[in-house]
Amino acid sequence: MSGLAGFARSQCLYHAGRARAYAATWLDRCRDPAAAAFYSELVARGCAPNAHIDVLPRYRIVYLCIPKCASTTIKMALSALAGRTPASFEQVHQRRHSGLKSPFEIGLSNFRALALDRAALRFAFVRNPYDRLVSAWADKFQNKRLVPGDDFIDKYLEYRDTKDPALPGGAGETLSFAGFVRFAAATAQARLDPHWHCQDDMLDMPGIKLDFIGKVESFEADFARVLEHAGAGAALRDAISARLNPSRHLPWRDYYTSALADQVYRAYERDFDRLQYPCGI
Repeated sequence: MSGLAGFARSQCLYHAGRARAYAATWLDRCRDPAAAAFYSELVARGCAPNAHIDVLPRYRIVYLCIPKCASTTIKMALSALAGRTPASFEQVHQRRHSGLKSPFEIGLSNFRALALDRAALRFAFVRNPYDRLVSAWADKFQNKRLVPGDDFIDKYLEYRDTKDPALPGGAGETLSFAGFVRFAAATAQARLDPHWHCQDDMLDMPGIKLDFIGKVESFEADFARVLEHAGAGAALRDAISARLNPSRHLPWRDYYTSALADQVYRAYERDFDRLQYPCGI
């Protein structure tokens, strides 16, 4: 099969699967009110389950994805479990390539059953808030001109124009890390963007009790628990030993003054307390 034919076939299969998912969801809403209420509560609380939850029913895995917390590495590994090999970092975040399913795609009844299954593994990974903000800035804002046309710049400009005109803006300017901290701290709990949203909020999805919260700082040792649950072989374990898609920046402490660190601590205090990261630099 040629590359073009293969692509066309994959697109047809993807859209056919989406159509089946819509039909299954409609049926679940009619015949399983408990599952429909379970899902609706997640949406009502602003949790965006289809954006932030990946499921592998075969392995009884539910992954709550917190951006900037090794999510590309984790999705690559889970995609391998699903029998897929995305060709790029971008593709691993696209379900049609990764093979990872959303709650919507497996159906509301199946999702609720998996979320409550005692034999399932529900997990997430977290990161030191200081380090996570440096990664978010380096990946989404560093050296970008502050003009419309980029999703992240657009969000920033909308906030700047309506809330804080003193922040920089315009084609001749970029957003410094200090400026980003000011912006992120002001929107940390507003669900403006998950890349700098408070991790504590994202971890609290109603009805979903996480069995395990790993840390980026001890990734290999912590992710071994996921691989053990899935019964992954040595080849897959070796494949994820190298970290993928790291942001290009200096060690996070190099970006902070005491004043900036204090600003981050005040905005993300619940993260520091719940996840037991030390405050200060």
